[in-house]
Amino acid sequence: MNFLSPLEKDSLCELFNISLGGAAKLMGEMISDEILLTVPSLQLITAEEAKNIEHLANQDVCTIEQKFVGGIGDGSAFLLFHKSASLEIVKMMMKDYIALNEVSQFEKDALSEIGNIILNAILSNLAKLSNYKIETHVPEFFAGRYEDLIIQRSPKKDNSILLVFIDYKLKGKDIKGYIFFILNFDSIKNLSRVLIEKLKQ
Repeated sequence: MNFLSPLEKDSLCELFNISLGGAAKLMGEMISDEILLTVPSLQLITAEEAKNIEHLANQDVCTIEQKFVGGIGDGSAFLLFHKSASLEIVKMMMKDYIALNEVSQFEKDALSEIGNIILNAILSNLAKLSNYKIETHVPEFFAGRYEDLIIQRSPKKDNSILLVFIDYKLKGKDIKGYIFFILNFDSIKNLSRVLIEKLKQ
């Protein structure tokens, strides 16, 4: 059974916290309001376990996926929200500029922008802290049933999934989101060790 030590988990949580702090600041500047993004917990799971995580099965979701290649290995990161949460985020970001019945028309563009900011912040900080060169692909948007997403994005058998729970707070709203970070387990393990050494400095 693949597992991470508490110290390895802490180093990865710190990577996500640093990245989300920067992303929240940038997003706050975009909408002239304070956004708080935090990482309450992190889990290492298999693709099979991902199918039933957090009661997401049979739920409608929206995701932005960012594939990457480089010294860390080839992998994928994607940001996921429940459909209802994604529409709430769009309403908050667009403020009063659009009517409620028009929100869904802007969903893809708004979430793509959010995903691009958050996932790029994570990958750029990962590259900076680990000294790995990372190249990213064009982000992809997906809206549909969670199980269809998992089937379409099913990782290779030797890959593990870092599931990062995030809290997204704006204007008194508290929205739960997820970051799925899919990568070979040995690469995740090596990355955590690199981060431990880097964060000690």
